[in-house]
Amino acid sequence: MGRFSVALAALSLALPALPGQETPLRASARTRNRVVRVVTVGQAGLERSGSELLDRTLERLEQAASFRPDIACLPEVFLPTVVETVPGPVTERLAAWSRRHSSYLVFGLKTRAGGKLYNSAVLLDRQGQVVGQYHKIHPTEGEIRDGIHPGAPDPQVFQTDFGAIGIQICFDVNWWEDWKRLKQKGAQIVFFPAAYPAAMQVGALALANQLHVVSSARSRVSRIYDITGAVLAATGQFQEWAGAALPLGKRLFEIDYHTAKARQIQKKYGSRVEVVWFHEDDWFTLASVDPQLTVEDLIAEYGLTPLDDYRKRASQAVDSARSK
Repeated sequence: MGRFSVALAALSLALPALPGQETPLRASARTRNRVVRVVTVGQAGLERSGSELLDRTLERLEQAASFRPDIACLPEVFLPTVVETVPGPVTERLAAWSRRHSSYLVFGLKTRAGGKLYNSAVLLDRQGQVVGQYHKIHPTEGEIRDGIHPGAPDPQVFQTDFGAIGIQICFDVNWWEDWKRLKQKGAQIVFFPAAYPAAMQVGALALANQLHVVSSARSRVSRIYDITGAVLAATGQFQEWAGAALPLGKRLFEIDYHTAKARQIQKKYGSRVEVVWFHEDDWFTLASVDPQLTVEDLIAEYGLTPLDDYRKRASQAVDSARSK
């Protein structure tokens, strides 16, 4: 089964129903296998100093609503002249979008809290309520001179109805240990509001931590990455928003002990699963596009060992051999 076929299968989970059909489910607790529909909206080509920046950005966000996202992301400090105590007027306007489209939303904004100024990302839920705020841990030297205060050093994880997410903002991309920390704390998707794409680093961090990453940049290209660092979707000259359906249970495996098992899974489950082979890396990924079949089910049925667990087992064997 190819990537195009999988995209169509995942897309069918949340497209509007035809007359007489039941409306398919978005990612929710009612489905065992969570396929999360994410959207990124960029600001490339928009005048940053104009008074209509909020309206123009919301126009793009409204266009992106046609994808029926579970969650959407806007860039870092997407309104450069606004400083807001959350919730404020900008938050309320974006909250109306979240309520209208039953979608979570991440957006970058300068905020005030406790008498301090932060470069923040605000998370709204499907009802437009504030779930929380992430304050940029590593503001630039220029930001610090302009009064931006660093956020708490341990990056937080936010709970949604489809799983745990993390947030990093722009210059944070240079502190790789924080991305690893988000993975350790259970994040499955990291949202990356930024001023620029940081494409090489973001792709590498997605692979290194086996995280889905959604980047939203003020300039150039915004991208959605899967756990291998592959780009699933990107903005560009024909459309300044991009969407993708992310199977959160997707896992990465070494071919050792697994080749025959992967083929058995393909034969038995067919279009319900996607196996992608990385022939020059001796890896493959396994994902389910069936709402009621999880990769964990397949791991248990076939005795599979995900790459991270295999590395731990191999390291233990090396340590044991070294001690003799």
